[in-house]
Amino acid sequence: MPTSTPPPYFPQNSLLPPDENRARKIKLAVGGCLVLLLLLIAGAIYGVVHLIRA
Repeated sequence: MPTSTPPPYFPQNSLLPPDENRARKIKLAVGGCLVLLLLLIAGAIYGVVHLIRA
């Protein structure tokens, strides 16, 4: 008997249960990236100032 919609080839629901700490993990990852970026910018500024004074 033909159906009007094709059968689902991929699971329609998530295979893993939802993670309660997902938002916290994302915030920690973004915060860590921001800290690394600020350290990189500060190091670049320090390097430029050190090169100009030399």
